[in-house]
Amino acid sequence: MFGFRYLKSKPTDYVVLYRGGRVARQGLGLAGFVYMPFATGAAVPTDARDEIFAVEAMTVDYQTITIQGLISFRIKDAPVAAARQDFSINLTTGAHTGEPMKQIVERLRAIAQTACRDALVRSTLDAALNKSDELSQVIMRGIADDKRLAADGIAVDRVLVLSLKPTPEIRKALEANLREQLLRQADAAMFERRRAATTDEHDLKLRDEKNKRELAENALANEQALESERRKVAEVRAETSKAEASADAEALRIRLKPWSEIPPQQIAAMAFKDWANRETNLASLSIGGDALERLANQFAAKSE
Repeated sequence: MFGFRYLKSKPTDYVVLYRGGRVARQGLGLAGFVYMPFATGAAVPTDARDEIFAVEAMTVDYQTITIQGLISFRIKDAPVAAARQDFSINLTTGAHTGEPMKQIVERLRAIAQTACRDALVRSTLDAALNKSDELSQVIMRGIADDKRLAADGIAVDRVLVLSLKPTPEIRKALEANLREQLLRQADAAMFERRRAATTDEHDLKLRDEKNKRELAENALANEQALESERRKVAEVRAETSKAEASADAEALRIRLKPWSEIPPQQIAAMAFKDWANRETNLASLSIGGDALERLANQFAAKSE
């Protein structure tokens, strides 16, 4: 109404309002009525932003690598940034008339690409693919060395290199080479496993044979010891039997010694006396020829 319009901005936008080429008002999240015919404005975003970038660099062996990463940046000095770059806005819609943030991202991407090229120009492809952390530090140093960024009020908080990728053809070749190496390693591991299994089986057989041999030797030693004990027992038994036989013979000799001192006639008389004293009747008597001859000889001797 009457050329006035209410302007409302984001809390993270630093708004600068100009009137007649001079700064009329400025501040974060500025809001209020603006006289449209004579006013112009600029809005500088001060929030932190993360931008994905992708740049290319060539290695010493003429291989192209695509570096993908993330840059976190912000505008730390809004008044300086508004004075150095076009952040003008349409006061009716509040939108930027140009693309100032895109221009800042392009500047950061160019610095990152230059830093990556300088870092990889003396590296081979294999070495470059393992330089993610190093490239992050190189890009960060390249941004810190750029005086224009600081002069324009731009600050970079961190840089992350997310991936390093060769061209699709080279990638396929590397994958094929790596696959071949993995297959060879798998074959080598399988061969080593089989060799180890064969060795273990051989060692197991040797241990089994050794155990059997030790068991056989122990059994033989036990048999020999048992046989030796049996021999000793047999010898002891033989000595005992011999001693018993000698004792029995000596006892028999002692018992028969009195009979050897008695005349045979007396022994015969004693025998007849024992027969006569038996309670049983003597029905028959068998006398051999030797006995009769002895009796006859005795009777003859008495008659003489």
